[in-house]
Amino acid sequence: MKKLVIMSLGFTTAHTLYEQLRNICSTLDISYYYLSSPPPKNLDADLIIYSSNYAFQKMKYSIDTIPYLIVRRSINYHEIGKLFKLPKYTNVLLVNDSQNSAEETILLLQTLGIDHINYYPYYPNMKNPPKITTAITPGEVEHIPAFVNNVIDIKTRLIDITSIIEILNHFNILNKFATTLSAKYIQDIIRLIKTGNKLLTDSSNMKEQFKTVINNVHDGLIAINQENKISVFNPIAEKIFEQNATNVIGQTQEKILDKKFLNLVDNPRKEGILKLPSSEILVSETSLYQDNNNGKNGKLYILKDVSEIHRLEESVRRRIYQEQNIARYHFENIIGTSPILQDTLYLAKKMAKSDSTIFIQGESGTGKELLAQSIHNASNRSSGPFVAINFAALSETLLESELFGYVEGSFTGAKRGGSSGLFEAAHKGTLFLDEIGDAPLPFQVKLLRVLQERQIRRVGSIKIIPIDVRVIVATNHNLKEHIRLGLMREDLYYRLNVLPLKMPALRERKSDIIPLAYNFYKKFKPLATQFNTEDYFKNIKTHLEAYTWPGNIRELQNVIEYLTNICPDEPPQSTDLPEDIKAQLFKKLANKSNLKEEIYLEIKRCNQYNEPIGRRSLAHKFAISENKVREILDNLRHENKIIISAGKYSLKAI
Repeated sequence: MKKLVIMSLGFTTAHTLYEQLRNICSTLDISYYYLSSPPPKNLDADLIIYSSNYAFQKMKYSIDTIPYLIVRRSINYHEIGKLFKLPKYTNVLLVNDSQNSAEETILLLQTLGIDHINYYPYYPNMKNPPKITTAITPGEVEHIPAFVNNVIDIKTRLIDITSIIEILNHFNILNKFATTLSAKYIQDIIRLIKTGNKLLTDSSNMKEQFKTVINNVHDGLIAINQENKISVFNPIAEKIFEQNATNVIGQTQEKILDKKFLNLVDNPRKEGILKLPSSEILVSETSLYQDNNNGKNGKLYILKDVSEIHRLEESVRRRIYQEQNIARYHFENIIGTSPILQDTLYLAKKMAKSDSTIFIQGESGTGKELLAQSIHNASNRSSGPFVAINFAALSETLLESELFGYVEGSFTGAKRGGSSGLFEAAHKGTLFLDEIGDAPLPFQVKLLRVLQERQIRRVGSIKIIPIDVRVIVATNHNLKEHIRLGLMREDLYYRLNVLPLKMPALRERKSDIIPLAYNFYKKFKPLATQFNTEDYFKNIKTHLEAYTWPGNIRELQNVIEYLTNICPDEPPQSTDLPEDIKAQLFKKLANKSNLKEEIYLEIKRCNQYNEPIGRRSLAHKFAISENKVREILDNLRHENKIIISAGKYSLKAI
């Protein structure tokens, strides 16, 4: 059996050429060698083929009796379709195993007509290569530099048909394999034709789909190509300009679009209002192509009816309003393990299963609405709306129309067609009446009737509308005192006070203060990594627990937000607390009769453990001013209890 040897610089090329020849002529004994796996000195071969001139120079075999052939190689045309996806003028590296091979591949690609991209040769050990992030390689992926992030492998170049014929002629087997060789190449041509036909079909289908989209959008579209001619003029544009697309497409834009239209978009925002006799059109301009066409980027004018924009805005507002009628919180969102809070939550969960009216009483900022939303989400009405209204936020004249709705013409400024009220909006769900103690007396009569009859009548209407709502009310007032003062109807109070709940004040659940503070810190500093949450509060933990929190959880939240802004990168000290807190705490500590003794003991403790101690650290420790500390230290020195000097260890107990 005749022996054919392949010589190449690398394994990938050698193996690919071996597979190509083995598929064509099975009667030859074919082997291959490459730089890192050279042939033996006593090589036995009838023909040596070299993959390139450079491979011949590097691996030229010394036995003159063995004939050789430097083969011509062509681009693997099965893979070149990938290159047509690259935009025009894209810069790419052409990576190969040598400078000669890289430059030869570039020349082959350009000869084939793939010249819409800019090629830069790259090869191993190249000095100062261009830092281009897209690379094309004919199978030499291992040589691609690290800075490349987009690799297009067009596979190893194959032996050209002319060189294959030379090889077969050398072994006198051309006639034997000519039919097979011809069939393989014709088969490849047919495959390429089929691929081309499929691309044409896909392109035609895409064109039809694109045309359908353009013709069915609700906006007018006018496209101007790179030759400044109109290429798209959809039906909406036809209607606006009263022009037929067939008469317009192919014309220059100046011939169809007057100067007034073009001036509309001659501004930084590239938009303006076109006023027509029956409507107003918002015109906006954008580039049609990427900015790589020598400044000829084309244009796309989008024409949108202003009344359609108003309609969409109204639709968005309506959807947002509907989304607002959703309870976002559950019992799991209520933070705290104090017994008084857990007792309240236990009762609330039992009450949630009922449809009876719940009456929540608690100071401002305790989380009454959070509790109301949790009750709704734990009830059988959780899939229905949760509608909240705050009586303190609405005037007496608006209350009735807001809660009960109104019909068209019922009062000046009434919306055309009328409007439903919040009781109707809460149908099959929960209506949360916050700050019920602020409801005006005349309105309380109407509210009592609605709660008793479970039906409403819109303002200006005689039609009765039945409603199915679960009512939760809340107040921070003492309603019995309101009854005594004539500010609250007694019958309404007892209608509301069916299932009473008391939301405890924060000072009544001191063990929950720090967990709540941790939660708010994570909310305001979600990405904080300098220290954990506990470390952040280590200097002020006792002060937060000692404060009475008249504003309850809302005040605590505000304080934590304040601290995360004032001390974003370091744990706050007691002196960093807001003035209201310091005023209360400092006053308490300043009035302590044993404060002087406590400071003396702290100095002794620091001396014993060799810890630094001074006026500032004592002020932080006891949450008092430095002036107060200085006054106490002077008294201790006069009593010969301490020595005051300079430095970090300035205080010594005697």
